[in-house]
Amino acid sequence: MQLTLSRISLLAQSFILVASTSVAMAQSSQTNFGASAWGNNSNGQADVPLNATAQITAISASANATFLLKNGAVSAWGANQNDELNIPTTAGSNVSAIAAGYYHCLALKQGEAIAWGFNVVGQCDVPLSAQSGVSAIAGGGFHSLALKSGQVIAWGYNDDQQCDVPASASTGVSAIAGGGAHSLALNAGVVLAWGNNDDGQCDVPPAALAGVSAIAGSSSTSFALKNGAVLAWGSNESDLCTIPASAQTGVTAIACGLFNVAALKNGRVYLWGQDSGQLTVPEDGLKGVRAVALGGSHVVVMIDVGDCDNNGIRDSYELYNGALDSNQDGILDVCQITPVNDRNNNGVFDSYEISQNPALDRNNNGVLDSYEISQNPALDRNLNGVLDSYEIAQTPALDANGNGIVDSADLAAANTQIAALTAQLNCGDLNGDNEVNGADVGLQLMNYGPCPQ
Repeated sequence: MQLTLSRISLLAQSFILVASTSVAMAQSSQTNFGASAWGNNSNGQADVPLNATAQITAISASANATFLLKNGAVSAWGANQNDELNIPTTAGSNVSAIAAGYYHCLALKQGEAIAWGFNVVGQCDVPLSAQSGVSAIAGGGFHSLALKSGQVIAWGYNDDQQCDVPASASTGVSAIAGGGAHSLALNAGVVLAWGNNDDGQCDVPPAALAGVSAIAGSSSTSFALKNGAVLAWGSNESDLCTIPASAQTGVTAIACGLFNVAALKNGRVYLWGQDSGQLTVPEDGLKGVRAVALGGSHVVVMIDVGDCDNNGIRDSYELYNGALDSNQDGILDVCQITPVNDRNNNGVFDSYEISQNPALDRNNNGVLDSYEISQNPALDRNLNGVLDSYEIAQTPALDANGNGIVDSADLAAANTQIAALTAQLNCGDLNGDNEVNGADVGLQLMNYGPCPQ
């Protein structure tokens, strides 16, 4: 049995999602997440139950089972040959995180690590040190990891020293991940690795010795996320270390299966590695994905299923039409429109309209001129839809009497001024209309200068 386990351990994996904190998990009170899955379904591991389609907060996957967290309780479906679906009562409330190994699962409850499932090599025998104060958990192939006060704690199968935590991982660690028979930690942006190194999975490359934000491990390969690009080293079986162009920029989270890798980018899942049908990403993996986890040969995603406008279409789909989210905050405009931010009641933020057409706010006070005029008609005495104050600023002559209002009084004042000028110039009826008025004055000034002789 020991020899068999040694061989299997090299094929085992980590299924824990290591996500960047920049992923917005809850942008508004309307945000709602559900699970979706695809790939190998020989044990029902991709059959998402109805209660998993909304209000979930975390996902994970083992070889042939799927786990999720909802309302602080762990639920699971799929294969149960190693009791991984027999969730202990302690994991039925107040759980804040979940992780899975090859055939076992872990949960974090109020600082305590809980484990169940396959336990032949002690991966579910949580040590006393991991029963309080724990902040993160991760599952390796047949071993388990916990993070406590910056220190890594490991237990379970240790034939490759994957549980012999080095001194460099005893303080200052911020993230952990497990591979088949090796372990990974992140310390101040530096990747640490120990355990089985037959394929160089613990030979951390120079690029991963600074600036790394997330880590993950597969059977015999290690991965890191740095400045939005995925790095890989170790076994290149199934081309795991051949990073596709889509995963070289803009990635926010990574996850590993046995011989598969997932990258999350702009709400979409990108997959590479061995293909048992799971690399064909369905619609649910193309938009609105907030987290991803990989099992032996199936994929689980946590997707935004919110429908704040109750139109039967997921908000995450609608958000791909930028016009529906004019202020680019990840929330549909229609779900934020109020009488205050949409004064003209046209379903578009006033601020967006003004940014696109500054003429809608001539006085630059952030309020549509049309709304101001509707509330106070005196602001537009000449009823031309333009604030008098703006017109006067542009053409002072429109306020002939200097009272700050463009109205009939200005016309009367202008006529008086014209009459005075006409009398002063007194050139007579130059245009032949039998009247001496402003038209004659204008004609004189344009064409004659002094009165014609």
